Amino acid sequence: MADSSSHLNWLIIRDHNAFLLKRRNIRKPFSTEPNNLTNLSSYRYSGLVHKKSLGIVPADKGISVVYKRPKYQTKPAKATVKVTLKHKPRRALKKLKHKPRR
Repeated sequence: MADSSSHLNWLIIRDHNAFLLKRRNIRKPFSTEPNNLTNLSSYRYSGLVHKKSLGIVPADKGISVVYKRPKYQTKPAKATVKVTLKHKPRRALKKLKHKPRR
């Protein structure tokens, strides 16, 4: 998916992907894809189609931050980086604030 635009990728996968959760009486379907912080199935929050994305998951002692590096867009194994923060909550939030800038 790296060679085409993110808008084109979204048009292809928006109705048919493994992370889609459709339920009755709910207008907007949910998504379980990684790096989607709101769990809504929309272009804006999709972690699959964008070059840069950020995800936060709980770890054993603390939180794990998973983000994508746009430099390695064509190499999926190198593109994702997982960092575990084992600090107190305030320190973890401070580190999380500055992490995606790198």
